[in-house]
Amino acid sequence: MSNTSDFISNLAAKLGRPTPTQPPPQVKLSVPQYQLSSSAERVSVFLQNWQALGGKGAIVRSEDETLQCLKQWFGEQPITWFKENSKALLAWDKLPTIAESAFSSLNWPLTRYSQSAFDPRDRYSIAASAELGITGSDWGISLSGTVVVKSDPLRGRAISLLPPRHLSFIESTKIQDNLFNVLEEVAALGSPPAAIEMISGPSRTSDIEMDLSIGVHGPIEVYVIVIDH
Repeated sequence: MSNTSDFISNLAAKLGRPTPTQPPPQVKLSVPQYQLSSSAERVSVFLQNWQALGGKGAIVRSEDETLQCLKQWFGEQPITWFKENSKALLAWDKLPTIAESAFSSLNWPLTRYSQSAFDPRDRYSIAASAELGITGSDWGISLSGTVVVKSDPLRGRAISLLPPRHLSFIESTKIQDNLFNVLEEVAALGSPPAAIEMISGPSRTSDIEMDLSIGVHGPIEVYVIVIDH
């Protein structure tokens, strides 16, 4: 066929129908969006769905509560990790204030991703050998229990992808009802990020026989701390 019109005319003839001269009218769809009534409800539903997918989560309102949460989840593990790897805890260059204070109080030294190596390619190896990747979060989605992180040169996606454990901090005000709300905020940025990660529980995959495997393409353990100011 030489052009689109010839193709449509030929197709219409094969079907025994007249050739359309104009496109059909658009059908307007109005789909109700998932919406919760309050921030407290969004946080509650977010954590329920996050935990249902295999993640661990908690709400904290102070540094002391953050300390208790970290001790409960990791106990003395970091002390053991540091004996074998001084860069066992790999983190964004900047974390929420409550997170920075908690790790400082615990005396768990953080290796900052952008400062871990001069060559960005060497940082991947450091991330792969780390025991725990620690990040913030740009948004959360209540409907699916999802943590959303946009790319940034100073933060590095490898932190949340390569270590076997990932811990994310998110402010309660950043948790949205649904993906549509998050995409609206992404669009409002003007210049979209190079990539966006959507994390819903530990990495999981199944083969053709439906055997579920955890941690094949990412962390085997995921944790989220919701900071409720």
